[in-house]
Amino acid sequence: MKKRIYFDKFGEMRFISHLDTLRFMDRLLKKCHIPVKYSQGFHPRPKISLGNPVSLGTAAYNEVMDIVLDIPMTDEELRDKLNSSEVIGFRVNKVETVEDKSSITDIFINALFEVEGEKEDIDKLFDLLNQEAIVERKEKKGKVTERNLKERVIEFSREGNIVKMELVNISPNSFLTLADIKIEDVNIKKLGYKQI
Repeated sequence: MKKRIYFDKFGEMRFISHLDTLRFMDRLLKKCHIPVKYSQGFHPRPKISLGNPVSLGTAAYNEVMDIVLDIPMTDEELRDKLNSSEVIGFRVNKVETVEDKSSITDIFINALFEVEGEKEDIDKLFDLLNQEAIVERKEKKGKVTERNLKERVIEFSREGNIVKMELVNISPNSFLTLADIKIEDVNIKKLGYKQI
């Protein structure tokens, strides 16, 4: 039985890496006595899958995770059990049963972000997003590669000192770097996904 879990990771939990989030979920499921199916082979692993990694320090809301249960359980029962541990900075909002074989990374591509900061920094970010092309150049082993990040921006808007963005398979960090904004000087929130 496959379950899709929508959860928030905020406060101190926003400093937990992608890999550590998987470890945390494995421990939480065990603590809550939720039997998860394991893979076959020499190194069985719990059948838990997350979407694209969230940058360290980014608060993430309505993140998505799939697990495969060993026994039937209602969506409400699973949600309540996971929330019963009352982990600070972690909350399950919703659980749904998934009948098809779709993967998270196939469905949840367009991520919604908010970047809040001082007016000067938000001005620089907004000016960058308004450019016709946003070219990122990287050098690796003497070879220079370029990509146009504008192609990853579906839409963006500004409300005061907050920029809202819908991005495809990229975090705001790349844009902040190009705009010469220190990541620690702004507050980044990932607000979930727009399903396609």
